Amino acid sequence: MSREEKRGWMMVAGLFVVNMLIVGSGYFTAGVFFTPLLKQFGWSRAVLSTLTSILLVNSGLSAAPFGWLLDRIGARVLMVGGAALTGIAFLAASRITTFTELFACYFAIGIGVGACGLLSTSFVVANHFTRRRGLAMGVALAGTSTGGMVMTLIANHAIAIGGWRTGYIVLAIPVFVLAVPILLLILRPAPVLVEIPGAIPRARPVLEGMEVRDAVRTRSFWMISIAYFCFGYFAPGATLHLVPYLIGLGYPAAIAALTLSLVLGTSALGKLFMGFMADRMTGRRALAIDFFALGCGIGLFFFARHGAAIPLIVLVFGLSLGAPMALFPMVTVESFGLRRFGSIVGLTNLTYTVGTALGPTLSGRIFDKSASYVGAFEIFIALAAVATIAALLCRGLEAEQATLDLPIAPADTVKA
Repeated sequence: MSREEKRGWMMVAGLFVVNMLIVGSGYFTAGVFFTPLLKQFGWSRAVLSTLTSILLVNSGLSAAPFGWLLDRIGARVLMVGGAALTGIAFLAASRITTFTELFACYFAIGIGVGACGLLSTSFVVANHFTRRRGLAMGVALAGTSTGGMVMTLIANHAIAIGGWRTGYIVLAIPVFVLAVPILLLILRPAPVLVEIPGAIPRARPVLEGMEVRDAVRTRSFWMISIAYFCFGYFAPGATLHLVPYLIGLGYPAAIAALTLSLVLGTSALGKLFMGFMADRMTGRRALAIDFFALGCGIGLFFFARHGAAIPLIVLVFGLSLGAPMALFPMVTVESFGLRRFGSIVGLTNLTYTVGTALGPTLSGRIFDKSASYVGAFEIFIALAAVATIAALLCRGLEAEQATLDLPIAPADTVKA
């Protein structure tokens, strides 16, 4: 492996760590603070649940403006600023005395996660890789699932030793010690597109792709948006309700929690595997296969009463759960090029935010009314089928340009 190739993959490794410390800590650790916060302040679980909701919604709503910024100033300023904001918010959370203060901290964490997570990571990887782009995307984004496992355990241990205030401080320290320096090191002010995996052998000042005004007129734009909505509805909903569903079937809480932990761990491997497959069969086909597998994995929930189904749920549902987050950027590049990649991802990602706002809540209401998850799971499976069809209906850049009778025009200089 050449020096340039090593430098390219070191960048991917750095993004893996950043996603682990920023997205993993932001998304997945809120639950471990529930019990100590309840004990000290007496807030309800419903109130505390709004912390995760505001984080998710804020992260999603920030995608559109952040995508616009990425296309114009690049990822370095945005990601470093987002990481610093996340670290400051964690430190501030360790000093709160009211729920309003804690809410403001999670509001800021949502912005930080939005600045450093899927959108910026995929922007950097897409602009640096041509071959093996899917594998590089999968490795970088596997940090989110890995962070969910690792940082949750670290925060829980810190809380057990020093209390919840110490837990937030422990989450903040690696952001400043590792994440910010890594971003400053791996992200150059104006890098260029690579031609071989991990390498940056020569400058390519311009790239092909569509403007946003043209992209929104294509079938692929709306199919990606539909698939994003479906995934946002059923993936978080299925993940959130898996543990109470298993407990309701009679499984001990520890086994139910372990099942979810294994699902999250397996999802990191799924990102790598499906990213590898996308490099060989196109992102569109890989995404369709993954959504089909997700529907089958959720279908296995109906057989969870039998212990033998649990390993299958971990394998099928787990391997396919996280992969779309690495595959959606691949499909976006295939359909629209890199000219306005950040802006287009930001816009299509808005439907994912709507899905995440509806799916978990409506699924809970279905259970409250029927005392069963059957209806909710059937909706999940139906939406997985819709997402599968939407992915298959996406088209490549040349096909979309031909449909709109557009010339293949060069894009702006790549910034990352």
